[in-house]
Amino acid sequence: MLQKSYSLQQIADYVQADIIGDASVRIEGLAPLETATNAQLSFIDSEKAFNNANNSHALAFVVPPGEYDATRANYLVVTNPRFAFAKAGELFDHKAARNQGIHPSAVIADSANVAATAIIGAHVTIGHDCIIGDNTRIKANAVIADNVEIGANCIIHEGAVIGSDGFGNANDKGKWYKIPQLGGVRIADNVEIGANSTIDCGAMGNTIIGEGVRLDNLVHIAHNVEIGAHTAIAAQVAVAGSTKIGKHCIFAGQCGVNGHITICDGAIFTGKAAVTKSVTEPGIYSSNTGLMENSKWRKMVVRLRQLDDLAKVVKKLEKLFVKEKA
Repeated sequence: MLQKSYSLQQIADYVQADIIGDASVRIEGLAPLETATNAQLSFIDSEKAFNNANNSHALAFVVPPGEYDATRANYLVVTNPRFAFAKAGELFDHKAARNQGIHPSAVIADSANVAATAIIGAHVTIGHDCIIGDNTRIKANAVIADNVEIGANCIIHEGAVIGSDGFGNANDKGKWYKIPQLGGVRIADNVEIGANSTIDCGAMGNTIIGEGVRLDNLVHIAHNVEIGAHTAIAAQVAVAGSTKIGKHCIFAGQCGVNGHITICDGAIFTGKAAVTKSVTEPGIYSSNTGLMENSKWRKMVVRLRQLDDLAKVVKKLEKLFVKEKA
């Protein structure tokens, strides 16, 4: 059973922070600045947060290096407060302690190899020829289909489906014929897959998810996609088949990514971006019109529909100008 509280010194040792203030005070939980009580730990990582901290009731703060008034509060000083705050949260994560081993309602194929330290939730299905690594947690109602390998220290959230058939069809005389999906899925260590996300198996070969990748809820990864290490993909992003995504990329919510393209390391895409062709240079990319008042948007749409006529007028004027100049 996890402790209900920790001394500031215990937390400092765990996150490798220096202490300013009273190391013996007891911390009972974590909370944002606005709602923290005088028994909780909060964090500061921006100028705005510093201003809000003046009104916070938190007993202690995780802060970046600087000068702090130890008579007003207690501080854990680290170079990356957000990361240290997240790590401190591990001490208070009681959910992990309550769910150990393999739930009796889980269905696991005889040919699957599940590590002794893995945690398998209620009503999970694990298919044939699967490998589940050490300390990996598969939460309730997730489905791991046949021929899926998941590395160590991964988290598969509720309702995720990994290894389902890809969208492979051939057309013959106007009728669709299903193409057998013969590949699998390979997921490296330290990957997190969000709730109700889907990762299709490869049509031939494997769909590959690299080390430390983060997929949010409701993300779709099609067959034979490859995602490089430490890439993060937010909710409702869909990646079409056989696309190769580099390392350390970021996709904001509702991006659509075309199939059979390549995206370099370090590319960042803002919300609803339509990624229709390969990206070869790292940077920030956008392709969606920003929010505006409805009346202005309607006028803009009308003008967009007039662009073709306007282009024809411009061409006529260009021809007249060339003739007059001649």
